[in-house]
Amino acid sequence: MTMKITKLKYIGLLGLAITLNSCNDVDIDSPPIDNVDIESSIANLASATAAVDGLYDLMSRRDYYGRELMVTPEVASDNILVSPSNSGRYLTQYQYSVLPTNGSVTNVWNGIYQNINSANSILKFQGNITDATPAQLNEVLGHAYAVRGMAHFDLVRTFSFPFNTTDASVAPGADGNGGHLGVPLLLEFGQERHAPRQTVLAVYNQVIDDLTKALTLLPTTVYPSNSKLNRYGVQAILAKVYLYKGDYPKAYTTANNLVNSGAYSLGTNASYMSNWDGSMEQDVILQLVSSTNDNNGFDALGSIYIDRGDAGNGGYGDLIPTSDITSLYATGDVRNNWFRVDGGVTFNFKFPLAWTNNIPVLRLSEVYLNLAEAAARGGGSATVGQNALNAIVQRANPTAPATTSTGTALLAEVMLERRKELAFEGHRLYDLVRWQQDIVRGQVASPSTISTITYPNPEMIWPIPQNEIDANDSINENNVGY
Repeated sequence: MTMKITKLKYIGLLGLAITLNSCNDVDIDSPPIDNVDIESSIANLASATAAVDGLYDLMSRRDYYGRELMVTPEVASDNILVSPSNSGRYLTQYQYSVLPTNGSVTNVWNGIYQNINSANSILKFQGNITDATPAQLNEVLGHAYAVRGMAHFDLVRTFSFPFNTTDASVAPGADGNGGHLGVPLLLEFGQERHAPRQTVLAVYNQVIDDLTKALTLLPTTVYPSNSKLNRYGVQAILAKVYLYKGDYPKAYTTANNLVNSGAYSLGTNASYMSNWDGSMEQDVILQLVSSTNDNNGFDALGSIYIDRGDAGNGGYGDLIPTSDITSLYATGDVRNNWFRVDGGVTFNFKFPLAWTNNIPVLRLSEVYLNLAEAAARGGGSATVGQNALNAIVQRANPTAPATTSTGTALLAEVMLERRKELAFEGHRLYDLVRWQQDIVRGQVASPSTISTITYPNPEMIWPIPQNEIDANDSINENNVGY
């Protein structure tokens, strides 16, 4: 029998070389560089710091947070419809016709695993960093653990049904406790063995372990432009992981500790719109920085939503907000200013500079909403949850009444506010699926567009890429429905 050569191994061998080239236009499909001495690539603190910078640069690429993981969860749900004059992008995601052979599926899978292997390279060759102080070395390692944990979490929520899934017809082994298949765990650089899929439970356990280690290693320092994770950023991710896992007491405690730390500010109603003008100065915990000489160009996040940004950069304007979402904002809600009408078409200007817009990955607003949801689900004080929700609602619309709801009524209000505040930031599909809700589109691009996707539709998650199945002896079957 012919042995398959795992794609994940190939990615691992190139991961560090890609990481050290900190530039958004790296060709991820470039051929192997056989003469690269991986071990000597991390030789001292300077090269290790460059490798850390590369982790965040990889995260900002089109096939990760640069666009794909921000856009697909929106266009595959009910916030976005494809413009009649679109250029052909995101049609398969919108129409639920994604296949295991789709380039977007393969590129997301490969791109995130590149980030994981780049983090693993730092961990493996940490012994070479002999010129660092203990604090400096801890900081480098903290970034590696944090990014590795975050990347595995992003993979498992994209390619597997949520932790609390109980329907084994769409997720064999589902037991409400992560018993169904997740994604491969890559925990060593250049991993030689063929990596099998682990259970969702195993993936979550590893994610939490990595993030917990990062908490002990990273400083509380806020990096320039909030461009890297610090200890508070890891807390924000952990609160989100616990929420997705359904561990509401830990989600509540972790989010509440971060809110009470005072490390970040939500900002005010008066400053809200200016805060979205390219680079966030308030309400941001982690943003991926774009500049005039280092950006994704026409592949930038803002460019898919608008045909010309406020900085004069071009775009596609392929994806426009549905009336479902725009109608949710009351008169007096400052977020109405995200939407601009041009030629009779409403465009989404949440990322108004197009090419040079920074990408907000973690915001304090999300932490407040995570806290409110965890409280509404019994994880902690209902009063604290109400206050957290009120802070978001009344910042956007100061005349909005404060909530006094508890339990399921409070939860419904939190769900609505999550949709409104986090719109177009890559949350909507993940939220609907973990809430086990149908996707109901009140406005569609054409009569042939699927208007209702009933939970649990197998295509609410992505397939494992076909070339990974072909190459990896330990993965022989795809997700149900593919």
